[in-house]
Amino acid sequence: MASKRRLRSQKERVVDGNENIADLQSETYAKRLSKRMKKSQTSTNLDQRKNVLQEATSDPDQTENTLSNSNKKNSSIDCEKSRLFEKGNDILFDFKPRRHGLKLCTVFTPMVYRSKNIVHCLQQYTWGTRCTQTLTQSLTSPVVSQISDMQLCRTASPFDRRVTAMEWHPTKPHVVAIGSKGGDIMLWDTQQFNNEKFIQGIGPGGIINALKFWPYDNDKVLTAAVDGRVTLHDFEGRQSRVVTDTLDAHSYWYCSVDVHKDRKLVVAGDNIGNVQMLSDEGKKVFEFRLHKNKVTDIELSPREEWLLCTSSTDQTVMFWDIRMMANRKSVLNLLKHDRPVNSAHFSRTDGCRLLTTDQQNQVRVYQAPDWRLERTILHPHRFFRHLTPIKATWHPLQDLAVVGRYPDPNFPGYHSGELRTIDVVDANTGNTVCSLHDPSAPGIVSVNKFSNDGNLLVSGMGVNILLWMKKEEVAKTQEGLVTSLKGLGHQGSNSTRSNSSRQPRNKSDEKKMKKLQGSKTETKNMKLKLKSKNDKL
Repeated sequence: MASKRRLRSQKERVVDGNENIADLQSETYAKRLSKRMKKSQTSTNLDQRKNVLQEATSDPDQTENTLSNSNKKNSSIDCEKSRLFEKGNDILFDFKPRRHGLKLCTVFTPMVYRSKNIVHCLQQYTWGTRCTQTLTQSLTSPVVSQISDMQLCRTASPFDRRVTAMEWHPTKPHVVAIGSKGGDIMLWDTQQFNNEKFIQGIGPGGIINALKFWPYDNDKVLTAAVDGRVTLHDFEGRQSRVVTDTLDAHSYWYCSVDVHKDRKLVVAGDNIGNVQMLSDEGKKVFEFRLHKNKVTDIELSPREEWLLCTSSTDQTVMFWDIRMMANRKSVLNLLKHDRPVNSAHFSRTDGCRLLTTDQQNQVRVYQAPDWRLERTILHPHRFFRHLTPIKATWHPLQDLAVVGRYPDPNFPGYHSGELRTIDVVDANTGNTVCSLHDPSAPGIVSVNKFSNDGNLLVSGMGVNILLWMKKEEVAKTQEGLVTSLKGLGHQGSNSTRSNSSRQPRNKSDEKKMKKLQGSKTETKNMKLKLKSKNDKL
């Protein structure tokens, strides 16, 4: 019992000691607060009095009123503060007002987050901290730098009429097929000299409106021409085959064509809006007038084998399902434009975008799957009847559009002396990222197309063909061309055919040439006779 009493007394002492310590702590803390409050009161009173004295110099009558009011306010504040301290539960903290604004310290961001390097962007994208927009910018920047480094390497003028269509070889990245207004077709090897293959056209009335390589034999090309035929030509010299014929070229002719490899299907459009589907042997499968006017372009989707896109001068672009085509009511989607449409191309990267070019100043980008209008790009490329219609095309690696510029005085931002450049436009932003121009080629470039690997760009400027490539490769290719020229013993420019062999002559011109040749031979004979007489004398 004694031990229990001792423990109780010890516990009571400990508790009493703790309570006394707590009381001392609370008293000391209250004293400290009261001292701080007094100091703040004195400082505020001094500041107020200084302000009053400064104002007194300007208004001496109001000094007494202001001093009395300030003393009353301070007394009321002191009473409230004392009441709060007397309660012992609530504590009032008096903070001085901040004289200066907040200073934000600059936070350091790692290089990985600030960099636009493709490796860093991919790393952040996999972590979920990088958005797709910055990723696409990092992907397009090296392609844009590659295009901006391109320069004119080689030119050719094999035709007597302007260039109208071109298509790169599907398996040979340095070979391109080019068609002209006179119906001539050339297979041009850009790496070698005098290795071109030429198919002679019919001349006037033989315009090649569209050109595609035959997917079953890459030595053949399929053309849609103004002569009213869709023809399969062979560069190996074999006889060409007519796939379809309107039999009335003065009234009906073909303006566009495309081939479906898996379904063995040929699709063609004519000048009055008819669309035909044929087998690879030429048997007609479907024909109906789907547009009200000329079908300027026909293209099958590289992503969906059943999706067909047609553009027309009736200011519309339409999508069709080739499995269920009956009439105009079977259209899947209709895209209306403000002007006639020259072309409509699916993107070469994934086929999820459509690029359309009208005949005034708009290049539009549509987005799959509902083909909504994603962006309208204003660009001067108006239509002129004696000029090949300007058409925008895609880059094979990124969604970049290449289109020739035809300066228009009515276009906003026009200035005198504006160059006729080749513009490269980013479909993601709508901005012109770079332009190509060479002083030796000042004309309007109507047709442009990148090679399948994106290293070469071929352009059609009137009757001239321009080849663009990287600056690093230009010197090598030109050296190879010079050596090949020396080996062949040719002299002159890069033109593949001489002007005398490619320019057609009229009958009157031929008669004149014969007369001139005859007169030359007669003068030579007369000179020989005179020489012989002089020798005898």
